[in-house]
Amino acid sequence: MHTDAIVVGAGFAGLRTAQRLVAAGRSVTVLEARDRVGGRICPGEIAGRSIDLGGMWLGPTQQRLDQLTSEIGMQRYPTWLEGECSIEFRGRFGRAPGEDFDRILGTPNRLRLLKLNWELERLCKNLPVTAPWDHPKADELDAQTVASWTAQRTSSPDVQHLMNLVCQAVFCTEARELSMLYFAFYCKAAGGLLVLLAGGPGGAQNFLFDGGLHQAAQHLADDLAGHIELDAPVVAVEQTEERVSVITAGGETHTASRLVLAIPPPLAREITWAPGLSQDRARLLARQTMGSTIKGWLAYETPFWRETQHNAFVMTDTSAFSPAFDATPPGSSIGLIAGFFESVEGRSVAESSPQERRDIAISTLVRHLGARAAHPIDYVDKDWTAEQWSRGCYGATMPPGVLTTVGHLMRTPFGLVHWAGTETATEWSGYVEGALESGDRAAREVLARLRER
Repeated sequence: MHTDAIVVGAGFAGLRTAQRLVAAGRSVTVLEARDRVGGRICPGEIAGRSIDLGGMWLGPTQQRLDQLTSEIGMQRYPTWLEGECSIEFRGRFGRAPGEDFDRILGTPNRLRLLKLNWELERLCKNLPVTAPWDHPKADELDAQTVASWTAQRTSSPDVQHLMNLVCQAVFCTEARELSMLYFAFYCKAAGGLLVLLAGGPGGAQNFLFDGGLHQAAQHLADDLAGHIELDAPVVAVEQTEERVSVITAGGETHTASRLVLAIPPPLAREITWAPGLSQDRARLLARQTMGSTIKGWLAYETPFWRETQHNAFVMTDTSAFSPAFDATPPGSSIGLIAGFFESVEGRSVAESSPQERRDIAISTLVRHLGARAAHPIDYVDKDWTAEQWSRGCYGATMPPGVLTTVGHLMRTPFGLVHWAGTETATEWSGYVEGALESGDRAAREVLARLRER
């Protein structure tokens, strides 16, 4: 059946695109490779409780996600930061109030870190999020990594090491692998580096959802009943001047007037295209690298750490399991901790068994929370590096030399094909908010083109 539009991918970007198009009276088919909706937002269960094995947080400036979850009536609760966090950093071990992990640096290095952030904010001031390649120093910044930019501005091993931990925590990659221009764009799109790092008021990790964020994806899908086909990976796209044909792995062919691709960039590169992608488009999709992370959850009979004024925020550079957070819903009798194996550490344990990763997580928490952490009542994890239809998390990042050479193509239509996905967003790129923003934009583009016919 021919429709006005085909949307490939039923993550938040694809679902939002379809929602907007259907609301405008257009016919839509959504093709999803997985057997579920939600993309990198994934439901799970631990100790009988519903949890998120993928993205789970809401930041106060994420207005689209705020509105969507409020309309559904989803209950949110703040990330627990009462008491002290625990930090292990370059041979030092300590605790600090709330989430002030930088206390362990000492006053001189904290001042150096503040100066570095000031320089980053000054750099971002003149950076247009819709076209970061137009920054006055775009070529210079895109030729550098975050590691080299930091090293030029401070000789402190502590600050340099902390900036690498920041890249691991935010991007699931290393500072030496990340373009400085891309890093600055990402910070600007979220409101600043400090916003990206914070779990308290104003921070990206401020709120969690009782029952999990994946409920919002399912709600969108429920409203699109009859429009979504699961287990339908797209293997080929053929287009003429008038129509686009999409072929699935099952041999089905769908045709439409417009196509929106809302999947991770590396997966888009693997589709067979006719006519073929230009070398620049292929380069843009292929050179974006998915972050590496495995998300783990532990359940305990009680949130015992709160008894000793510990908030279970743990950051360490001696274990693969870091950072970790208290994710216990209000009123819960059991305690829940969520943590991550990220970047090189995530890849290093990807071939380990879940039991082996459980042992690493437990030993880390015992060191920071005490002997009671040795006895969780349940453990579960999700290896996103092995996820066929994501190839990693949280999102795709850019090494040096991509934004300034081919970045301008990331939202530019390719014939009848439009691009969505959080990586194409100019607000909160890499987050669910960015996915929703990209869906809104892609739907506007498609509707405008359909009206021209």
